[in-house]
Amino acid sequence: MDGKILSGELAAIISCSMLGIGMLTLPRTITEKVHSSDGWIVLILNGLLIAVFVCLLVAMLKKHQVTNYFTYMEEAFGIWLSKIVGLLVVLYFIGVASFEVLAMSEMVRFYLLEDTPEEIVILTLILASVHLLTGKIKAIAKVCVFFLPLTIVIVLFIYLLSVRVVDMKNIQPVLSKGLLPVMKGMGSGALSFFGIELFIFLFGVVKNQNKVKSGVLLGFFIPVILYVITYILVVATLSVPEVKAVTWPTISFIQSFEVKGIFIERLELFLLITWILQFFCTHAIYYYFAAEGMTRIFKNAYTTNLIVLVPVVFILSEIPKNTIQIFKMSEMLGYVFPVILIGLPVIAFVIVQVKRSRRSR
Repeated sequence: MDGKILSGELAAIISCSMLGIGMLTLPRTITEKVHSSDGWIVLILNGLLIAVFVCLLVAMLKKHQVTNYFTYMEEAFGIWLSKIVGLLVVLYFIGVASFEVLAMSEMVRFYLLEDTPEEIVILTLILASVHLLTGKIKAIAKVCVFFLPLTIVIVLFIYLLSVRVVDMKNIQPVLSKGLLPVMKGMGSGALSFFGIELFIFLFGVVKNQNKVKSGVLLGFFIPVILYVITYILVVATLSVPEVKAVTWPTISFIQSFEVKGIFIERLELFLLITWILQFFCTHAIYYYFAAEGMTRIFKNAYTTNLIVLVPVVFILSEIPKNTIQIFKMSEMLGYVFPVILIGLPVIAFVIVQVKRSRRSR
């Protein structure tokens, strides 16, 4: 990877990679599992558990002085097996990049450009990403640093205007069905945490290694806090049965109220435009890691991989034909996510630790 990034830029990349489709759908996905309004407890517990594990992973990567994760996998698994594992990781990146661009096109078709062919929207976003990614990780970092504060300000402003329609009685009583449904729901909402796994691949490009942990945790907790606020406001406004029934509950929540007296009354337009930028960031970040991973595996030019991935991502994003199939695609990626975040780094660490211990004897 060319160029180094600051810990603040790392935080912005992590936050932007997490703030994709997850925030727009998480009230429904979690409520469907918990069957009550206690999903915010699930989010907090999941967030704390992942944060603890992230701290552990940072310590492991520091201990082994990892400068590039693909090279590190080569040390752990050997040349050929590391190429196979690396290729599977790249396929995961391509899958998430395709999923994000597909979800964005679905949202645009549903709310903004009903008659515009979906293929045009998808191809436009992919080509815009390719143009950005010619600047590699530094270009991504600059875009994320610019978009993230804008997103937070707009979202919090909209939420502030929604206070008058929020009915907190809809999320009471807390733990009305006990702790067991909350525990059963702990595995839900994985889609909302997509993006945190990328810090493993960014570890070696952060200038000050001592600030990696603080950068990752800052980048992680910004979306988690937004998730908790979003969940509480959406469920408190729409109620549990309605949240479970709508496809995009966060947008439905914004549509549930109007604000008179400001220059625009349809506030969901603000959210939709902001989230198109977030979809773009998330898609571009995963696209970048797919191209960079292919460069490491096949030892070819990064620019070539950017071009090769255009038809691959486009065709993959055309496979799901409706909203149900799109969310099934997200479920499949959700099964791979813990493998990339937990399974792979732990196994690689153990193998490398054993190998280095033997060599040092």
